Amino acid sequence: MLNEEKIKLMTRIAIFEKHEESRGLRISKYYKEDYIRYGGLRTIIAATVCYWLIVALYCYFNMQEILSSINDMDYFKVIAKLMAGYLMSALVLYVMGFFVYLARYQKARRGLIIYNRNLKALIKLGAKKKKKKPNVVKSSAIGGDIEGLDSAFSETGRDDK
Repeated sequence: MLNEEKIKLMTRIAIFEKHEESRGLRISKYYKEDYIRYGGLRTIIAATVCYWLIVALYCYFNMQEILSSINDMDYFKVIAKLMAGYLMSALVLYVMGFFVYLARYQKARRGLIIYNRNLKALIKLGAKKKKKKPNVVKSSAIGGDIEGLDSAFSETGRDDK
């Protein structure tokens, strides 16, 4: 009575949902461009926080050297170097993030195609089993009174009223 093909499909679907649900099904909610842009935005935010944290740590550990040369420092050059370093690091990390998020999306997409194919096959198997002839009451047997309704139920073979 058990359909082995249906059990195999349900097992594959359950395994995918268990292992890939957090990544694949979440990614499927986005268009490709939107997912990559969102990942790029997160990468730029993380790069900004990390870069300026590293600059702050450098200033903290070299505070004595910075304070001794504070009068001789060309502030425009320092700010230009800091901003150039930030822009270069953010650009490099954004490009790397672009390729990482593109690869993640494509990998999740392949898995979702297989998942959807398995779901469609499962639906088809379920639809084949449910194709039974429904009980149809003839329109001439239905009257406006209770007796006509009782006779309609007796013609279909149902005992409930």
